[in-house]
Amino acid sequence: MIEAAELQLTTLAENTAGERGLLGEWGWSLLVQCAERCFLLDTGAGPSTARNAAALGVDLAAVRAVALSHGHYDHTGGLPAVLEAMRRPEVPVHLHPDAWGPKYSRNRRTGVCRYAGIPWHRLEAERLGARFRESSGPVELDRDVLLSGTVPPAFDFEKVADNLLVLEGRDFRQDPLEDDQALFLHTELGLVVALGCAHRGVLNTLALGRRLTGLEKVYLVLGGTHLLAADARTMEATIAGLRSAGVQWLGVSHCTGGPAAVRLAQAFGERFFFNHAGTTLRFPLQPASA
Repeated sequence: MIEAAELQLTTLAENTAGERGLLGEWGWSLLVQCAERCFLLDTGAGPSTARNAAALGVDLAAVRAVALSHGHYDHTGGLPAVLEAMRRPEVPVHLHPDAWGPKYSRNRRTGVCRYAGIPWHRLEAERLGARFRESSGPVELDRDVLLSGTVPPAFDFEKVADNLLVLEGRDFRQDPLEDDQALFLHTELGLVVALGCAHRGVLNTLALGRRLTGLEKVYLVLGGTHLLAADARTMEATIAGLRSAGVQWLGVSHCTGGPAAVRLAQAFGERFFFNHAGTTLRFPLQPASA
């Protein structure tokens, strides 16, 4: 039972499952419950979000709106299954306009490019109730829940991976991933940042969140940090930036990568945790939201 002034975060989809009966699937989905107000950040790659919600006793019909952090398949692919589980004639789905782009990923070893974008047709999702709301700037989903919009650069060393591409005509170019965004959540403990993949940089994202919300104290960073290919210099600069931002807790998932997760665990000790499907966290909201 969620208290009137409580924020609850439940990971519905992640590469790994944290308990028996849940499905692990490459991707990410996070349920945000602010008292009686519910939002969903991303929908995983396929059936895991809807299946795990049912296994955890979560009624997706209570979700007011869906926010898509960016247009990759592993964050958007589960939307049709989620919409079917919601059983609603209209569901606001917030996303950046660039999320619709023809996105590809190039295998660094073989050089082969594979489609990595949204795997369903817009009309299919609309038939199931999706009502798309496109914006490149910040969107207030609720008093305590802000969707970031495009994350501007603040740290020069944070770059979008060069193997992520968009197709223009017959040619590929690097995807700037301007559709990459996060959720900023107000709590009494400080700013909670829920990432999708942080393609445009976890520190860049934190800098934007602090500026938009006016909250200097970062209590929790949760989600994918896309440090899969980070070298030692980038890792140490990232750790220094997280410490400088005063991050109290760090829960990584999905695209962080094993070596990066180990280094973050070494750096943050007991303040680090790996965030699996099934993980539930609770925090007090600001008094004004009670």
